[in-house]
Amino acid sequence: MKKLLTGAVSIILILLTLISSVVITSATQLFGDVDNDGNINSADALIILQVSVGEAETTDEIRVYGDLNADGVINSTDALFVLQKSVGTPIKVEDFSLNMTEKTVTVGATVQLEAFDFKPKVADNTQVEWLSSDDSVATVDKNGLVKTFKPGKVTVTASSADAPEIQKSVLITVAPLISSVKAEKTAITLAQGSQYNQKLTFTPADVANKTMSWTSSDKSIATVDENGTIKALKIGTATITGTTTDGTKKTVSCKVTVTAMSIPYVSQMPKYPTGCEAASCCMILKYYGFSINMDQMVEAIPRKNLYKKNGKWYGPDINEMFVGDPRGYYTSANPGYGAFSPVVTKSLQNVVDERGGGYTAVKISGCSFKELLGYVSDGHPVIVWATYKMQNPTKVNSWYIESTGKYFEYPRGTHVMILSGYSSTTVTTVDPYDNGVLTFDIKKFEDRWNLLGKQGVILVKNK
Repeated sequence: MKKLLTGAVSIILILLTLISSVVITSATQLFGDVDNDGNINSADALIILQVSVGEAETTDEIRVYGDLNADGVINSTDALFVLQKSVGTPIKVEDFSLNMTEKTVTVGATVQLEAFDFKPKVADNTQVEWLSSDDSVATVDKNGLVKTFKPGKVTVTASSADAPEIQKSVLITVAPLISSVKAEKTAITLAQGSQYNQKLTFTPADVANKTMSWTSSDKSIATVDENGTIKALKIGTATITGTTTDGTKKTVSCKVTVTAMSIPYVSQMPKYPTGCEAASCCMILKYYGFSINMDQMVEAIPRKNLYKKNGKWYGPDINEMFVGDPRGYYTSANPGYGAFSPVVTKSLQNVVDERGGGYTAVKISGCSFKELLGYVSDGHPVIVWATYKMQNPTKVNSWYIESTGKYFEYPRGTHVMILSGYSSTTVTTVDPYDNGVLTFDIKKFEDRWNLLGKQGVILVKNK
């Protein structure tokens, strides 16, 4: 091997005594200049040759700037290219690449083609000549800029200027512009939190650019994403408009009417006049497809009656148990008072788990009113605590909590219902006290919801 290296080096030195080296300097490293001294000369060829026979260790720099034919190997061919470059021997292009192999565009579009990655990397002439197979479909200029004129297919070929047999080509498909676009629906009704993906029909069917620019006349009511998916956020109406982006500016529009969510109705009456918590749980469970009735839900919520001791009324913590008997009124021998969100959340989760799970009961109590409405916009009906028909309570229910001895009171007339929708001025509720769907002023509802401690419970589908 050493003899081989010695012989190769001797040949190089003999060649160099017969010819003059060409000095090339540049602010950036040149291909072939593996020692990065600004010159392409015999010193570079010697380094490459030494690496090729294992007499010198290669480096990342040598791999980049010494592999002139880009075959992944540093060898004598690369060294020969360096010698040829150093003495000015012409080096022809052996291969090159284009920035694409095919492209689909519309009539009137332009495409910039580029030739690059010429091999060997020290080739002298890296110019190419461009040719279109059909100038009536698309032309190409000397810089590789393609201009399209009518639908069809055309092959654009790039040929090496000094090695015409080295060619690369790009298939350009010129598709027609959109003459019309039609939406599947021009008017839809969506429940809050639901979505609809607008389906479009383009004419002609083979247009290349089917993207649309979408807008909503009122983003607080309904939004639309770049794919045309409409999301209903708040009760009201909005117009969704789509405009073609291919330059034709064809439009489609859809009137969106947003309504409250439709909740399967469950009445607490007449059997459970103070069982609004259980009835609201039944409704939200049925909304998500669970089978449940009032008797089962009442049984699922732990409860305990008030009792009198030393002239005082005692009872459980309303956050831990239903206080009283849901079959009784406030004035009954065993009155029913109610339960707050912690125990309702826990009981609701137990019922879900008994029926196969898949959902998590989430207590959202304490959230802001804006956050509460946000849950509805996301498609979550909410079990909420307010007062019956948003009345202003004048009395309180009260007792001593048996576990702590603390005196507890809260507004009489508390009522639990489903918040199923809202608009800019109103909220929509589903009232289990045989009242069905009711609408209230949003400010009054917010006040009553605040009065009862901003309580709420939702069900969230597990991921």
